[in-house]
Amino acid sequence: MIIYGTRAKAIKHEFVTEPCPNCNTPNSIQISVWQKWAHIFWIPFFPIGKTGSSVCAHCRQVLDYRNMPQSLKIAYDNVKADAKLPLWTFSGFGVVAAIVVAIVISDKQTHKRVTGMIPALQKNDLLQIKLKNSAYTLAKVSRVKGDTVFLYLNNYETDQATGIDKLKSKDYSTKEDTLSVDILKQMDAEERILDIER
Repeated sequence: MIIYGTRAKAIKHEFVTEPCPNCNTPNSIQISVWQKWAHIFWIPFFPIGKTGSSVCAHCRQVLDYRNMPQSLKIAYDNVKADAKLPLWTFSGFGVVAAIVVAIVISDKQTHKRVTGMIPALQKNDLLQIKLKNSAYTLAKVSRVKGDTVFLYLNNYETDQATGIDKLKSKDYSTKEDTLSVDILKQMDAEERILDIER
């Protein structure tokens, strides 16, 4: 379940010289500007506008923007123009950006590690492979002889990379397939070897 919605917080308060429309007391009106934002799990993602209210310090009458007389609306607009948009209302985008950066860095590190492991594959290394039909499978190294790698392919495929781990408990072919290190390097360059587990 995703919890989302909107919230608001006062970002500016200022007394104005306009008299109160209820008690007519001068200099008693405090204008408040409220920043509204959309949130997911209470993390602000983006601002969705400002709203305002006024309160009289003398008679305590509270008016929202729609109910303010025209003179108070003008005063509110002036206060609102000075109220700066808080950067924290974009913090959700920062969280998403940090996650994306972490994923990209992790993928680059995995790719670098895989590239380094291909020339030095060992028995029982497990290769996560993307097939040409956009399916995914596993291949277990049975032995390495010179530049030739002997593999047992998993008997099963999955249509999602996230499903590869489920194949580990499945059966492998009893027939050995062979690939050269050069072909494995080419597959790595094409990003068809997702990972190698040792």
